[in-house]
Amino acid sequence: MMPLLVILFVVSYSILTLLVFEQGRTIEAQRGLIRQMFQDSTQLTAMKGKVAREDGNRAQDKASAPVGQNSGGPGSPAAGAKGQDKGTKRPGKYARPMEQVPGKPAADLEDVRRSTNLI
Repeated sequence: MMPLLVILFVVSYSILTLLVFEQGRTIEAQRGLIRQMFQDSTQLTAMKGKVAREDGNRAQDKASAPVGQNSGGPGSPAAGAKGQDKGTKRPGKYARPMEQVPGKPAADLEDVRRSTNLI
C-alpha cells in the first residue's frame, strides 16, 4: 500500500508544479497585454489632445478672422490692445457643447391625481 501512496504523492505534486508554471506563464502574458494596452491608451490620449488643440486653434482662427476684417486688420489699434477677451478660447482647451435642459411644462408642475387630502 505504501508504494502506491508514494506514486500518487509524486504524481499529484508533479501536476501541481506543472499548474504553477502554467499559471506563471499566463500571468506574464497578461502582464504584457496590459502594458501594451497602456501604451495604446497613452498614444490615443496624445492623439485626442492633438486633435483638441487643432480644433481649438481652428476655432480661435475663425473667431479672430471676422474681428480682423471688421476693424481694419490685426495691426490696427481697434483690434484689441488688451489682448484676448473673455469670449475667446485658449488654444489648449476645448469647449464642450452646453446641454440645453428643457423646461417643465405647466401641466407637470401640479398633478391633480396626486393631491393629498388631509383628514
